[in-house]
Amino acid sequence: MISTVTVSYKTLDYVEKMLASLFAHVDRDDLEVFVVINGDGSDPSELQRTYPRVRFIISERNLGFAGGCNLAIRESTGAFVVLLNPDTVFTSDAITEIEERMTRDTDAGIGGISLKNLDGSQQDCVWHFPTPIDQLLLLSKVPHVLPNLPPIRRYLMKGFDYRRTQDVDQVMGAFFCIRREVIDRVGTLDDGFFLWYEEVDYCKRTVDAGWKVRYYSDVSMLHRKGGSFSRVGTWKKQGMVRRSLRRYMKKHYGIAVWTVFVVLDPIFYVLAFLASLIKPS
Repeated sequence: MISTVTVSYKTLDYVEKMLASLFAHVDRDDLEVFVVINGDGSDPSELQRTYPRVRFIISERNLGFAGGCNLAIRESTGAFVVLLNPDTVFTSDAITEIEERMTRDTDAGIGGISLKNLDGSQQDCVWHFPTPIDQLLLLSKVPHVLPNLPPIRRYLMKGFDYRRTQDVDQVMGAFFCIRREVIDRVGTLDDGFFLWYEEVDYCKRTVDAGWKVRYYSDVSMLHRKGGSFSRVGTWKKQGMVRRSLRRYMKKHYGIAVWTVFVVLDPIFYVLAFLASLIKPS
């Protein structure tokens, strides 16, 4: 048994395409498919008629990505739970492929795959764990002027060989396979992260508990990068990023580092406003 979980906020059009590709490539009776309608008032009844196997969970309020995922994770029964973004498209049976690899690799608590852009080119989908230095540089927009700073290159893992399966710090949450034993021991996602950094935090907690996060180069699917969040403006997105980052820093680096990010937030606020004028969506 394997379970998939997708959270939709104003993205039912993407969900429909994702589900069509999923059922076109994955043919198994022991597949659980959950879609969480996350407080946006969407009516999934037409999709429910088209895909009667899908269990739709309706939340009356927007719980954020982590909170929405947790609604379905708690109802799931699969030995593995795959978090899937609405803006992903299957080109093969990536569900069975990741299950086979992680069943073999018993030390892998979380598995990620090679995410491709719609034109088939490789998408950046692994990173190191964030540190105060690289995140302060990013929030200060310094990489826009000095993109090759060593802390930034390290964090973004520039030069990473996406052709080779290997252990990494974190994988992108667009396709995020969690072993059931990890959920039982580590718990569900921290729904204090409304959006962003929840999968980073979960990878960190998983590694701290003794498992590996593994990137599988030979499993892939398409991903419309940013598609799930394209309907949220830059200004709002950057506010969510900063709030989530402060939570991450407090959890993993302590109150002193958290205080630095709080004190500097007015500066980041102004820089985010300027960025929203340059890139409004």
